[in-house]
Formats: sequence, C-alpha cells, structure tokens
Amino acid sequence: MNVYLNLRNLFDIFCIVQGVTTVTWLLLSPKQPANRWLALLLTALTFQVVDYFLSRSGVYYHHRWLYFTPLFFSWGFGPLLYGYVQARLVKPIGLRWCHFVPVLVQILFYTVLMVQPLSTKAWFWLAVHKPYTRYIEYYISCLLILYYLYRSWQTVQPTDEGESRLKGLLQAAGLFYVVAAIDPLINSIYLSPQDPKFFLTAQVLPFLAYSVALLGRGYSQLQSRLKEKPPTTVKVEHQDQILRAIQDRKFYQDPELTLTSLAEQLGLSPHILSRTINAGFGQSFTDFINGYRINEVKRRLEAGDADQVTILALALESGFSSKTTFNRVFKEQTGITPKAYKKRYQFINRDDTNG
Repeated sequence: MNVYLNLRNLFDIFCIVQGVTTVTWLLLSPKQPANRWLALLLTALTFQVVDYFLSRSGVYYHHRWLYFTPLFFSWGFGPLLYGYVQARLVKPIGLRWCHFVPVLVQILFYTVLMVQPLSTKAWFWLAVHKPYTRYIEYYISCLLILYYLYRSWQTVQPTDEGESRLKGLLQAAGLFYVVAAIDPLINSIYLSPQDPKFFLTAQVLPFLAYSVALLGRGYSQLQSRLKEKPPTTVKVEHQDQILRAIQDRKFYQDPELTLTSLAEQLGLSPHILSRTINAGFGQSFTDFINGYRINEVKRRLEAGDADQVTILALALESGFSSKTTFNRVFKEQTGITPKAYKKRYQFINRDDTNG
C-alpha cells in the first residue's frame, strides 16, 4: 500500500490511536452513562480523522474503491455531546431516537454511494457532491452542533459545583463552529475552485478529537478517585439550619436566589453551604432548590389553584425565572408535563366532588 507520510499525517495517526485506545478504555471502565456517551462521541470524531488521513496520505487515490466509505458522522456530534453533558451532570437523558435521524440519513447516504461503481462515484463527486451536497452537509453539521451546544450550555447551571469549566469549553466550541461556518465562504473568495475549502475543520478536528480524548479520560479518572474517597461529613446543625430557612422562610420563592446569597442570609460560607447540600442531601444546590419549587407548584396544582391563574404564574410565584427552565425541570422530576399533571388532578378533584 502506497502511503504518503508527513508530520501532518503522522499526527493524524497519533490522534486515531489515541481515540481508539480512549474509546476502549471508556467502554471497559466502570459503567457510567457519561463514559458511554463520550465513547460514542469520540468514535464519531475519530472516524472523521480516519477519513482525513486516508485522503491526505493518498490511500483513497490508490484504492479508489474506498471512495465514499461511511466515515462521516458529523450530524451526530451534537446529540452525542448533549447526551454526554446531561449524563455528566446526572440529569435524566431526554434524547429520543428522533435526535439521531439526521446522522442515520448521513450514514445511509454514504453507504449507498460506497457500493456504486467507480464511474458513478466519480460522476457524483464532480457533478453533485463537490459543488453542492458537501456544502449542504457541512452547514447542516455546523447548525446541528451549534444548536446542541446551546442546549448543552443551558443544561449547565451556574451553581452546578465544579462545572464552570465545562460551560467555558462549550462556549469555546460554539465560537469555533461559528468561525468554521464562515471559513468556506472566506476561502472561496481567494482560493481556486480546485483547492479545499474546509481548511479550518480539516486541520483542527484531529486536535479536537485528541483534546476530547484527554479531557474526557481525565474527568472520568477524577470522578473515579472522588468516588473512592470516604464520604464528606457534614454538621447536622447546618442541615437543620438550611431546612428551617428553606421550609419556613421559603427562600426558594426568590428567582434570584444563588448559593452565595443564601449563604449570606444563613451566615455560612458558600463552601460550607455547598458541601452540606451536596453531601448531606445528595443533591446539587440547583436541584435542591428546584425540588422545593416543583413541590410548591405540584401542591398548588393539586389544590386547583391553576383554575384561577395560569400554570406559568404558579411557576413564577414558586421561584422559577423562565417557562423553559420550569417545563424542563418539572418533566425531569415528575416524568410528565405540567399540563398533564394539572389534567390528572382535575379528574381526581372532579371525581371527589361527584363522590
């Protein structure tokens, strides 16, 4: 096999090896949902690096039957990343199969082309894919990734302990893909039609795959070490103080409530408050407060208060600051939508009245 090797291609090989070994490690490590999602994402990234290597090293040129091998799964990057972020934050996975329809279409597209005669592949490349469909594929990839990056960014709450770095990485990835979307347009201005137009992603994606492998593996190892440590002890009086403040003074009804503001009102340091909630109640600050807010909404729905005011009004009075957050958290904690919950108790109350 004739393979052209330079520093760029050698780095591609290095990234591919790193990707394969990390995916294997993630799949063989203790079963954690976040590891499985990360393994799938890294697999998709690594396959695309394989495609770049086969192209840059001349393998495709010497073995043309490999043209259009289904190695591009870029329409699945976004959903896989979103699944990983949700699993990492220990939130219910809200991904239905429909989120993966685009990537299944992408795989089918390349699979059908792969089995065609070389003459058909050559015609399709020159007449259709190079001038049209590869641009469509590229921009759909960028749009999907940006959409799921935004959803992932929304999932990470400011009070999720230790996750501020994750939010920063999501913002950086979003900025990169905004620039990547502009990249082919700029390249088309000064490059000839024969030159590659997707320079940025082709050059940076191997680095991205390598970074995902290192960061994901490092985070997984850190979580494993943390689980091996003895549980953090908390003071019972601090737990009682927090419960009394939340239940009696209903601090959760303040939509601007933060870990720092609650700590100030209780006379505790933010670190002690966070540690007490995490270790003492087994929840993050956000989940802990939202639990009280959801219980307040449920209590008022069960009492029939939604007959006088809207469900959104109940949510805002209970401390939620937006309809989107309320609907998401309510479904996470109850398994159904607020409207469905309201209807359920309308029937129950009606039955009780008739009885």
